[in-house]
Amino acid sequence: MKFLYLFIFGTLALVLEPAAAFADQRMALVMGNSAYQRAPKLANATNDAGLLVETFKKAGFTVVEARNDLSAQDMRRTLRDFGAKARGADIAVIYYAGHGIEIDGNNYLVPVDAQLENDTDVYDETIGLDRVLVAIEPAKRLRLVILDACRDNPFAKNMKRTMASRAVARGLAKVEPSSPNTLVAFAAKAGLTALDGDGKNSPFATALAHHLATPGLDLRKAFGYVRDEVLQATTNRQEPFIYGSLGGDDVVLAPAAAIASPPAAPVGSGDASASRDYEFAERVGTVEAWDLYIAAHPSGFYTDLAKVQRNRLAAATARTPPVTVENEPKKVQTSPVVPSQPEAAKPMAPPKMAAAPATVVPLALSGAPAGETKSVAAAPASTCTTRTARRGNDAVGGPFIPVSIKPNVEGASVRTIAVSPNGREVATAGDDGVIRLWDAASFRLTRVLRGHTGAVYALDYWTDGRQLASAGWDGKVRVWDLGSDGRSLSFDAGAKQFAVAFAPEPSLKYLASAGEDGVVRIWNLVTRELAKSKLDHQSGDPARAAVRSLSYAPSGSGEFVSAGYDGKIRFYRTSGAVDAKDAYGRKALRVAYSPDGLRVVTAGSDAELGSAKVWDVRSGGSRLLAGHRDYVVSANWSTDSKRIVTGGGGRDKSVNLWDADSGRLLASFAGHQEDVEAVAFFPGGTRLISASEDKTIKVWDIAERRVLLTAIGFGDDGYVSYTPEGCYTGSNGIESRLSISSGSRFEPMSLEARKAMQEPAGFTSLLAR
Repeated sequence: MKFLYLFIFGTLALVLEPAAAFADQRMALVMGNSAYQRAPKLANATNDAGLLVETFKKAGFTVVEARNDLSAQDMRRTLRDFGAKARGADIAVIYYAGHGIEIDGNNYLVPVDAQLENDTDVYDETIGLDRVLVAIEPAKRLRLVILDACRDNPFAKNMKRTMASRAVARGLAKVEPSSPNTLVAFAAKAGLTALDGDGKNSPFATALAHHLATPGLDLRKAFGYVRDEVLQATTNRQEPFIYGSLGGDDVVLAPAAAIASPPAAPVGSGDASASRDYEFAERVGTVEAWDLYIAAHPSGFYTDLAKVQRNRLAAATARTPPVTVENEPKKVQTSPVVPSQPEAAKPMAPPKMAAAPATVVPLALSGAPAGETKSVAAAPASTCTTRTARRGNDAVGGPFIPVSIKPNVEGASVRTIAVSPNGREVATAGDDGVIRLWDAASFRLTRVLRGHTGAVYALDYWTDGRQLASAGWDGKVRVWDLGSDGRSLSFDAGAKQFAVAFAPEPSLKYLASAGEDGVVRIWNLVTRELAKSKLDHQSGDPARAAVRSLSYAPSGSGEFVSAGYDGKIRFYRTSGAVDAKDAYGRKALRVAYSPDGLRVVTAGSDAELGSAKVWDVRSGGSRLLAGHRDYVVSANWSTDSKRIVTGGGGRDKSVNLWDADSGRLLASFAGHQEDVEAVAFFPGGTRLISASEDKTIKVWDIAERRVLLTAIGFGDDGYVSYTPEGCYTGSNGIESRLSISSGSRFEPMSLEARKAMQEPAGFTSLLAR
């Protein structure tokens, strides 16, 4: 009888025990290192750690441990103790904010007492990422490490190298977790650095707090929202990245709230119907879609979630007014409402030229540019983007699966772009000395011009589009007659040439070029000889003598401006006077007159950073275009002189669009992997085109803020142009040189894939708008 009572009591206890007792055991360790003893204090690391502690508590974690300003010994002990507790966990998470460092492809977390005088000290004074992964390895369902440690690292600058071959890199190195169901989240892509933030918390920590604790939200989708928010908050300068993989089941950090007594669902709105409709509304992702869902399903759990999604989108829309850009030569229409700025931001200066550089406030973007392997959901309808493409035997038909193309060809870095005056042709050239002419409507390669024996750094069309000038490292300046079979007029400058420009006079007569020796030469195309030369950029330091860029005033007066490695720009006046301006502390890399002749834009680099600047031609006053986070390589104007496009280098490889009058940043595009050497407005003014050291040419849609296509030309006159969705056009036999991937790995292109993805008509419908 006693045994029976015990059995009954135990059974009742199990039945009556709270459901929470059966919930997953979720444990988090949060570490923040700010008070570094031998490096400047990190303002936000411990603040970020505190924010994540509250986030995990909000998510209902069973255990949340917080540790700040840890020495090496403290970090090892903390990881050991947490690893012991994690043996019984279903989900184990470690968040770290502080300094991190990469040595020879391995990542290390830096304690506050680290000295790191030599590169080998990392093995004794830091904590390897592998040790962190060991601490969470016993967890059953999910192992997650979040590293807000991609900041600029002061230790790497002063660290002595014991071996010249040992690499100490920026940011953190890419990782491949060996254990299943393991993710490592970086605040920024491998090899790049993250922002510490101007406010109390970093952009990454702020976004994590907004999304990780959302009830019922799958972790992969939560990190997708984090990525989008950080890109928007940093104007595309920082993109969080996730390494590792999970299975097909949803993984949530904060379980969906249970409803004890759900209200009766209306007729025709059962759970299956509500779930299906919720998925459709989520795919559309607009306020209107959520309103329709709520009207169809007035109550229920999914309705509560739909209201949350709807309110969040409505709030975001209210904060970020869209930018509308119309075809040239109409004015660019932008909302007069300026979104709220971080505490450190200053008010925008009045739109007038001033001697002192003005601070400008970048306009927040309503969305981030799509990458080449991202979803096609936002793509406009056209023959290319509506194609279906699948891998393997099921290559044709079925739902669309975005793919990425990798050309297995060796191109050359592209250094210059020129758009023909009639807008029908785009000319590019670069390190292989070959000039390539592309049809602007279909982006097919139509012609190749050969004659230079070195890299070509500059191109310029004459006003009728029938003559094209080029400047090469072989010391030659050539004028190509595009109506003939590649005939050209050649001048020998005797030094590497970086710049070339036709004088815009009523008849074709003069051509200017400049280069390594600091000499600006004016060539007479009628007499075919040197007319005059200017030596104003010569310097005692040969490395600072070169003239990198020059541009003629569009008035036909003969005035022009040059930019040199000495950091100066020089205006050559009709009176013969030369008006020199100290533009940059290091190098002035690009200069271009506005089509109305009132201003010039420059690009270059100072001692610490670089910038683009707009100069008043007569007064000499300048305005700073603030938005790039490293030196600026290229700049150009729209045909109506209302907008400017710039290209970044170094840590900043973005293409930025600016309002020329106010200096406001309108949009930023990320996708190039190396310096953006040349930028221009595509015909029609609704597109941008850029060329890079990464050997690619890209066309960007301004309104949709995404890349439309990428093109590569290579040695045997071959080429390929392809879209982010996986459609392509190219030279004969290009299929054998392409690999495709849907996210896992690249594979040779199958015959079925060729049929599904080839765009034999080019991209006329995609580029025509």
